Amino acid sequence: MMNMSEMLNTTQDFNALLENAHKIQANCKDYKVAADAIRMDNALNLNFEDKSLSLSSLATGHLCGKLNVPSRYFSRLVDAHQNVLAAANINCWLTGDKRTFFLRGYGDHIRGVLSGSYSVYDAPEILTTVKEVFDPETFVLKGSFINEERLHLRLIETEMMNVEGEDLFAGITLDSSDVGRSGLQVKFFIWKKVCTNGLVIAKSSARLFKQKHIGITHEDFAEGLREGLENFHALKDKIAESIRETSKIPVSQDIDELLEEIKDKTNLSDQAAEKVVELMQIKYAPTKWGLINGITEVAQEFTLETRLQLEEIAGSMLA
Repeated sequence: MMNMSEMLNTTQDFNALLENAHKIQANCKDYKVAADAIRMDNALNLNFEDKSLSLSSLATGHLCGKLNVPSRYFSRLVDAHQNVLAAANINCWLTGDKRTFFLRGYGDHIRGVLSGSYSVYDAPEILTTVKEVFDPETFVLKGSFINEERLHLRLIETEMMNVEGEDLFAGITLDSSDVGRSGLQVKFFIWKKVCTNGLVIAKSSARLFKQKHIGITHEDFAEGLREGLENFHALKDKIAESIRETSKIPVSQDIDELLEEIKDKTNLSDQAAEKVVELMQIKYAPTKWGLINGITEVAQEFTLETRLQLEEIAGSMLA
């Protein structure tokens, strides 16, 4: 089932995104707590100090992982209404644990259970740094997603790429998570204006910045972004040439073979794979570049996680 809460927003401007980040932050609170001072009650809430807070699905997975309690086993107990046994498993391993846990709260629940060494560098700080480094006359926001768990944004240049017959704009994607869903990373990105397709270049050479949330500072990220921009401009011409070459490669397979290849690479359903082929044949061109465009257009129908996976798969298909 599609999770409508994690779809890309293509209408929000950067200032509105930053405002949303601050609103989310205002509803957050962090706690550093000794593991053996935490207990789970039979309602599956975490109790510590004078607090009793529920856990998000992600935070539950974090806690199980830290205590080596298999998540699937814990979920099976909960699904079978065996809350007492589920809580007892957690409390058994919390007892005597001398580690410090960093609990990230949001409203009335825990959104993440992280290690004591986790460095707080959250969405508002990240977006403020991005605003400092990227010239708004040169880069504009073309897509974003933010909630209490993750941040994703897409910036593109205002000047079109030099690829004849194509309305392409080079840019970057940025991903981060305040609760450990991912590190902070920036990748090369291509945006097609008319169809609003996005293509993420996932090769290591196209990764412009990557760092875990351990010891990261504003200065580190700002410096990393500036270095990434230098690589971005050098990479742009190489990617443009790859697109030109890919557009010359015909797709000559039998349709049934092509459908199987698409499904194998993308894990798309029969219906979605057929739509990719139809788009390639009718809207784009029967070339590898046309196939890539078909995949990235179909990707728009999916939630952000799947969309990014499809866009990266398509990016890996460039010549």
